[in-house]
Amino acid sequence: MNSTAPMMVPVGTPRRVFVIAAVLAGVGLLGASLLGHVVVGVLLLVGVVLGAANNVLTVRSILNFTAAGDPDRKSFAKASLVRLAYISLIAAVFLMVFRREGIAVLAGLAVFHLLAALATAVPVLKEFHRA
Repeated sequence: MNSTAPMMVPVGTPRRVFVIAAVLAGVGLLGASLLGHVVVGVLLLVGVVLGAANNVLTVRSILNFTAAGDPDRKSFAKASLVRLAYISLIAAVFLMVFRREGIAVLAGLAVFHLLAALATAVPVLKEFHRA
């Protein structure tokens, strides 16, 4: 489907999301360490880093495909699936190696993606509220 309408260029996730995620991961690491579960804190940090890496790679991918002029949606979808497969594979390795504590990697991923989704949704909801 060829459209002559201009595509929106994403600006990416605001820096404050990365800062908030880093602070939360640090607090999680500190809290887990104080409770004697240093591995859980480190794995939470790993999950947040994986989420941040996924986010940065997603924005780069979007910018590369939109810069191409008429992006091929199939190749974009394939690249997205490959990127998500790698992130999932890395998380699965941590889950298998660390068994019970490995769930913290998924928690870190979830925390980062929740923050990123909120950072995207809040301005849109504010705009809807004004209208």
